[in-house]
Amino acid sequence: MMVLHPAAMLTLWAGVAVFVQALPPVGVWVAALGLVALAAAIDATRTAKLVRRIRVLLVVIVLMFGFATPGTAMLPVWTAASPTWDGLALGATHAARLLAMVSLVSILLARMPVARLVLALHVLAAALRPLGVSPDRVAVRLSLVLAELDGPKLQWRSWLETVEAPGGARALTLDVMPMRWQDRSAMAAVILAGVGVFWWRM
Repeated sequence: MMVLHPAAMLTLWAGVAVFVQALPPVGVWVAALGLVALAAAIDATRTAKLVRRIRVLLVVIVLMFGFATPGTAMLPVWTAASPTWDGLALGATHAARLLAMVSLVSILLARMPVARLVLALHVLAAALRPLGVSPDRVAVRLSLVLAELDGPKLQWRSWLETVEAPGGARALTLDVMPMRWQDRSAMAAVILAGVGVFWWRM
């Protein structure tokens, strides 16, 4: 069984994420429900934790679009203070997109060890070095973000105290893996597919 380089796997994951976001509303809902079910089957605890952390945002998105989008009033008697069916449908679609992305993140974290994920982003960020992007800084910051995602939820005061507290030097070690022709071919296929979809939608 061929195992792709972490950078190639992350590229494929990004391609799936972009494809889901480009789906029509019905497709977004089908994809979101399917991804939530798949993520829950792979790691129910992590998926529930991630979804729970965005539950308020999901409600805010639906309500914001519901009250700000013109359309048929949900409460005809109080049209001035009523959300619209069109807005609620639009907000629900955007909430489904966010839910799909969170499910994809849960699947990614469950299937790819943190060290491999950091290595993947380090390799991909190396291509942006001519633009002034430091792959080492990107890798370190990603490792801190992932530690926060899998760690206990902190209150904002505790988080500030943790960030501002002086700490000792930490080393981040990455295992170098060679890029093979299979990996480069998979990454090129994703990029070409993305360009093709963008050109078709134009």
